[in-house]
Amino acid sequence: MKLAIAALLLVSFGQPAMALEGLIKLDSEQAGHIGVQTLLPVPTASVPLVRAPARVSLPPQNEYVVSAPQGGLVTKVDVALGVRVANGQPLARIESPSLVGLQRSFLDAVNTHELARNKLARDKTLLAEGIISTMRWQETRSDYERTATALSEAEQVLTIAGIDAADISRVKKSHRIDSHYTVRSPADGVVLERMAVVGQRLDPMTPLFRIGKLDELWLEIDMPQERLPEIRLDDRIQVEGLDLHARITHVGQNITPGTQSTLVRAVLENRGDPLKPGQHVTVVLLHASTDKLFKVPLTAVVSQEGRDYVFVRVEGGFAPRRVAIASRDSHQAIVHEGLTEADAVAVQGVAALKAAWVGIGSEE
Repeated sequence: MKLAIAALLLVSFGQPAMALEGLIKLDSEQAGHIGVQTLLPVPTASVPLVRAPARVSLPPQNEYVVSAPQGGLVTKVDVALGVRVANGQPLARIESPSLVGLQRSFLDAVNTHELARNKLARDKTLLAEGIISTMRWQETRSDYERTATALSEAEQVLTIAGIDAADISRVKKSHRIDSHYTVRSPADGVVLERMAVVGQRLDPMTPLFRIGKLDELWLEIDMPQERLPEIRLDDRIQVEGLDLHARITHVGQNITPGTQSTLVRAVLENRGDPLKPGQHVTVVLLHASTDKLFKVPLTAVVSQEGRDYVFVRVEGGFAPRRVAIASRDSHQAIVHEGLTEADAVAVQGVAALKAAWVGIGSEE
């Protein structure tokens, strides 16, 4: 016999599948016995070009360092590392003796301004009755404006010292001085770093917390210099192993001597919780294409005499179809010639199909 089919294709009822003129004749029952399964190719608009390491980072405008505006002693820490915080949420409480003098100066300015306001009201009445001169009224008004400026300055000093508007209002109404102030979050975000420790003595402007807004994340990619000609702005990047994509917004203009790579920056389009600032990932550069491309599992592709083929289900069995591969990795291949959306491609049992196919015309 000139037609020899691999013993692998013998089914339980003793009838071998026949492969004639490139057609591997196989009914549904036979295909099931040898484990053949099919999938439709998945259309895609891009071709994977290169894999590269990347770091997840925050945009500079989304990162905040919270420092101690006044020296003192940390008496309480309200948040732990990694927790989410809201804008204005208390982070720590600090005792600062220097605040006593600042609040005293503020209350002196409040009292002086109140006296000037009362005098201004009185002299306004006296001017209307003709008892005092216009010059006297102008002097009183000038004194009032000077005290208003001094009060505003004292209030700003307290604000810079870490006292918020609500506490300033409380001091103004109650005339009670407090040596503590509260450090608050400047934005909604996550505590990325906590330097504050209860009992720690602080100098002015000592860093206490680092807060990050995670509504936007960047990928900083170390791209090999030999692949730079293939990089274009707005090309897409996929995070390997995750359904996350990014868009290239910046290509560096210098080469890092140690690695001979260039920094390429991309903005994540569909940010997901699996990624955290500082995390290292592997990404794949996707090059946009106008060709009709399809993704198939790499297990569907077989090589024969230096050419690539897939097995497509046809009437009566399976037929080998020569394809052109644009790109492949360890999991999938991108086909740019030889397939349509309607082609059901064998993705399991492919070895058995190839054994039948290459057995056509072999001698016993």
